[in-house]
Amino acid sequence: MNTRLQVEHPVTEEVTGLDLVAAQLRVARASRCRGRQEQIVQRGASIECRIYAEDPAKSFMPSPGPITRLALPEGPRRPARVRGRRKAWRSPVHYDPLLAKLVTARAPRATRRSRA
Repeated sequence: MNTRLQVEHPVTEEVTGLDLVAAQLRVARASRCRGRQEQIVQRGASIECRIYAEDPAKSFMPSPGPITRLALPEGPRRPARVRGRRKAWRSPVHYDPLLAKLVTARAPRATRRSRA
């Protein structure tokens, strides 16, 4: 059994309405899971996009430095989640250039692709 959460777990959380981190902590405390597997209902689909500070002109090498502009999707159905560096908005020199993860959900699949 793989007891670790996968990095894409927010996608599962969005379509099931479950908080997988809270569930994992309950199990770690030897508490019971709420409900049964067959009671979990998937509603729609979800897409996770990773936003990196990379330079496409340099074979997508990391591009460290300050983030001067970041435009996230807007509208009546804003992204369900944006997780990442919010304070400094600076791409680090010595670490992964991943800035944020954007998760959209609840719209038809073709619509989500056009928004992501």
